[in-house]
Amino acid sequence: MREAAYGVVALPLRRRLRHTTADTGELVQVVLRLVLADGSVGWAETRGNGAYATHHTTESIVAALAALPAVTAPDWRDPAALAASVGRSCPPAAMLLDVAHRDAAARARGVPLALALRAEFGGAARETGVPCSLPTHAAVPFGSPKEAAELTEDAAASGFRRVKIRVGGDLGLDSARIAAARTAADRVAGPGTVVLAADANGGWDPDTALAAAPWLARYKVAWLEQPTAPGELAALARVRSESPVPVWADEDVRDAADVCRIADAGAADGVHLKLEKAGTVTALAEAVRVARRRGLDVALGQMDCGRLGCATTVHLAAGLGLTVAELWGCANVDRDAAAGLELRGGAVVVPTAPGLGVEVLLDPALLTPVGRPKTPASPPVPLP
Repeated sequence: MREAAYGVVALPLRRRLRHTTADTGELVQVVLRLVLADGSVGWAETRGNGAYATHHTTESIVAALAALPAVTAPDWRDPAALAASVGRSCPPAAMLLDVAHRDAAARARGVPLALALRAEFGGAARETGVPCSLPTHAAVPFGSPKEAAELTEDAAASGFRRVKIRVGGDLGLDSARIAAARTAADRVAGPGTVVLAADANGGWDPDTALAAAPWLARYKVAWLEQPTAPGELAALARVRSESPVPVWADEDVRDAADVCRIADAGAADGVHLKLEKAGTVTALAEAVRVARRRGLDVALGQMDCGRLGCATTVHLAAGLGLTVAELWGCANVDRDAAAGLELRGGAVVVPTAPGLGVEVLLDPALLTPVGRPKTPASPPVPLP
């Protein structure tokens, strides 16, 4: 390894991100840049102000990077092992190491990361190549029924065929928002054409979730994500056993061991996996494999992020053969740190350029070498 440096970037949002566990006007992203011995460059980003999902803050991720050895140390001879080691204490930092190294290695080989992942993890599908594009969710945050209808109508008119709506607050308001979204989707795209999902982010107790289940079914919601607080699998299992709507786990699942616990408890019909929580691509791929083996539906998620993070999720979904995925977490970003990822008709185009296939717009000279603490008073790396 020739260089390894990190920084913090603040991406302003067009509208505030609001759900049961978040309320922010910006995405705080930690970025990592690696340069291999041959000069190939790799980048990665992960969410810093998403501790509600990852249990790690910007400060803890930066501390993990600052604690890494200098690039001249023997540890860097095996970046995958280094990432796995970091993943035991800080999965988001491990994600940065793993993705940036995979990006650089794929660029050195001249292949898209998705193709490299398909070759490594694709199993029987490894010979089929990767899709040209992947459908993605549109997101509807907290707000009024009118806002839910407008956002769903815009999504359906733009070609989205899956819309995920944040719920978990007042039942009456949530019901009105789901009803408004269903009416708008059916009016624009035709009855039942748009799949609606609901995500409570652990905001309900079991009784409240089960009170919501009948009207979720009436409005043809395809699944209810994490209705109850994480860490209470018995509560989640109760909702799943009594709900007419399939229940998926998100905050309760991080890795393959969690998938097994959820399956053993009969707590969910599906799991929503995120690299930010799994840490390394190998750990994520194992969680996907175990979920499939245990008969669970699998979706690939992401924290709201910039195009660099979205490109990572796109390549992961294409490489691991996942068709239900959130790939456009940058939809609400006003100014981004990367460019080159395209959305067409509710689907993200899988980049065909080497590596992640996006252009990072940050000045590498403003990053801090790993192994060196970032000055607490230092401002975020400026956007171009």
